[in-house]
Amino acid sequence: MDQRPYIPETLYHVLLTISHISKNPNDLMIENLRVPGTYTSLLQAKAAAHSCLYEAGYEKEFFETYEVAPGHVEGHEHEPHIIIHATATDGTTFRVRIRNTRNETGLPASDLADGRVSVPLYYVIQVTTEYVGDEGVNLVQEVDVRGVFTSYAEARKFASRVLLSPEDGITKDTFVEYSEAGPGETDCGFGENVVVHAALGNGTKYLLAVVKTQELEALDVAEAAMRIR
Repeated sequence: MDQRPYIPETLYHVLLTISHISKNPNDLMIENLRVPGTYTSLLQAKAAAHSCLYEAGYEKEFFETYEVAPGHVEGHEHEPHIIIHATATDGTTFRVRIRNTRNETGLPASDLADGRVSVPLYYVIQVTTEYVGDEGVNLVQEVDVRGVFTSYAEARKFASRVLLSPEDGITKDTFVEYSEAGPGETDCGFGENVVVHAALGNGTKYLLAVVKTQELEALDVAEAAMRIR
């Protein structure tokens, strides 16, 4: 009888971003991006996404608006992967997404009841923004998981080449701006964990961050409530 663990082809990642765009419209706030967990089942990932904010210590009355699956609501068409979109009375915005990747590291199906992968993972997160409006506001248009690794070194190495494709003529000189964190550094000056920042002449900007799994149970409830003062 084959006792080898089942290796799923796809991993599902729950992403939580917290931003307050009215404080600084040009700040991408990637330092407030967390990956609470990765799941080997889409159904279990959706269940985790729906409970995400409550596990972080928030309560529904904290929110002025709380939308489920807002990708089907007018005004959110550019964010089709968002499962929960909520705003607090002070303008703080919460977005819970699910993004999937191929299981290239060969992680076995979870043996936890909630389906979460139990080993710590490092994610290469790409945030793409586009110049929008006459006032020069950069709006987050896409947040994606480009790769998942079991070590920071592997993730960092991958992040440094995500935007580049020398065989296709795409090098650092292709961009009007290109910054990368140096050896031993964990950011390049564009936010915590952001290791690459690049910009094209048309106003499109890219941030690549290396983020480690952070379970929401580890967040202090009082800290969570303070964000909604």
